[in-house]
Amino acid sequence: MKYRVLHIFSSKTIGGAEKKTLFLADNLQKSGIVENIMGVTKGSYMFEQSLEKNLQTVNFKAGGSFDPVGIFRLIKIIKKYKIDIVHVHQGKLYWQSLIAGMFCPSVKIVFHRRQDTRHGFYSRMHYRFADAVITVSKAVADGLIKYEKVPAEKVNVVYNGINFEKFNINDDYGDIVEQYNLKGKKVVGTVGAIVDFKGKGQIYLIEAAKMLKKDYPDLRYLIVGGGVGIDKQKEYAKNLGVDDIVYFTGYREQAPKFILAMDIFCLLSWDTEGIGNVLIEAQALGKPVIGTNIGGIPETFIDGKTGILIKPSDSAQTAEAIKKFINDAQKAKRFGAAGREFVKSKFSIDNMVKGAIEVYKKITADKK
Repeated sequence: MKYRVLHIFSSKTIGGAEKKTLFLADNLQKSGIVENIMGVTKGSYMFEQSLEKNLQTVNFKAGGSFDPVGIFRLIKIIKKYKIDIVHVHQGKLYWQSLIAGMFCPSVKIVFHRRQDTRHGFYSRMHYRFADAVITVSKAVADGLIKYEKVPAEKVNVVYNGINFEKFNINDDYGDIVEQYNLKGKKVVGTVGAIVDFKGKGQIYLIEAAKMLKKDYPDLRYLIVGGGVGIDKQKEYAKNLGVDDIVYFTGYREQAPKFILAMDIFCLLSWDTEGIGNVLIEAQALGKPVIGTNIGGIPETFIDGKTGILIKPSDSAQTAEAIKKFINDAQKAKRFGAAGREFVKSKFSIDNMVKGAIEVYKKITADKK
């Protein structure tokens, strides 16, 4: 059976969820089992990228959860393209898809959940009416079952796949070494948006830099990412006296190149994290990692073998973990090599595609 799947996402921005949605749809199409229709907003990043990937693309935009115009548009698309499954990648479209499904009783509804956050009663109800829910990690799945009261049989963990061909450990990053004067230095770094002062926990890396500065004068720190909190973090680094060794790069499209310039990679999220894709990417580039025990982060590496798991919001533990890798170069090398093998086996494109198709098969079994 070939599945006609409508992926809907009315976002106009360029973010991780948008990119992952496109990546999934593109690889599902390549499987030959799924025929995708991309319901995305004309003129948006997703619309242009969908066309570039030769995915059938239709203009779809919607307002809030119960936007009648958006619901009407969705019903028209479902009927026109004879859709089997509506795969919903955006929370505000959950109710819209369910209401549209009432007018198209043969269609199945799949929600894709990428964040590990809690909701009020109003936002919890819709999960019970979906035919299936896909989550990007076991942590997100457990949260939905425990707190949102989603029936466990509806929840399916499908890890994001990674195109490992794009992560070449031999790529040249000499320009970054030269730009930030990193030659002969050990480099610890992180990548993530800085949406506020704490951001993705970059402040704990800054505090760790302060703790380690005296005993490890050759350590340098790269903070890759932008956002409204970056100026406050820069000021914080200056106040702690580490602005000479902590470098803020701002947002960079080619983050993997910056990761290659690092000897140790950290993701120090302190509040929530659906999966922590950047930790997977860092291991794909052969880097030993340090991650906090938050959300799906522990699922992205093996504590004690490919990385070190620490408590969130703990700069002292961050500093101690960094010291373990700096003091034992062979350990860092061993962890990096093991991490590369681990992520290749767990986060492959094949596993992602097979996982999504299995969900489609399960919910459409009655249509065969």
